[in-house]
Amino acid sequence: MNDLLTIAELIALLALTILCIYLLTVLVRLKRTLSEVEKDVKDISTRIVPILENTEYVTTRLKSIAESIDDQVMTVRESIASVREVADNIVALERRVQDRIEGPLLEGISFASALVRGIRTFLERVRS
Repeated sequence: MNDLLTIAELIALLALTILCIYLLTVLVRLKRTLSEVEKDVKDISTRIVPILENTEYVTTRLKSIAESIDDQVMTVRESIASVREVADNIVALERRVQDRIEGPLLEGISFASALVRGIRTFLERVRS
C-alpha cells in the first residue's frame, strides 16, 4: 500500500510539475502580450498628442467663429431695428402729409368740380 501511495504521490507531483510548466508558458505568453499592449499604448500616446493639440486648436477656432457669428447676429438685429424705425418714421410722415394735404386738396377738387359744373350749366343755358 505504501508503494501505491508513493506512485500516487509521484503522479500527483508529475501532474503538478506539468501544470506549473503549462502555467509558465501561459505567463510567458501573457508577458509578451502585455509587452505588445504596452508598446501599442505608447505608440498611440505619441500619435494622439498632435491630434489632441489639433483638436484644441479647432475648438479654439470654433469658439472664435461662434463669437463672431454672435456679434454679426447682434449687428443684423440692430440693423433690422434701425430699418424698422426708419420705416415707422416714413409711415408717420406719410400720415402727417396726407392729413395736411388731403383736406385742402379735396376741397380744391370739389371747388374745381363745382366750377366746371357751373360753367357747363351756364353754357347750356346760354346755348338754349
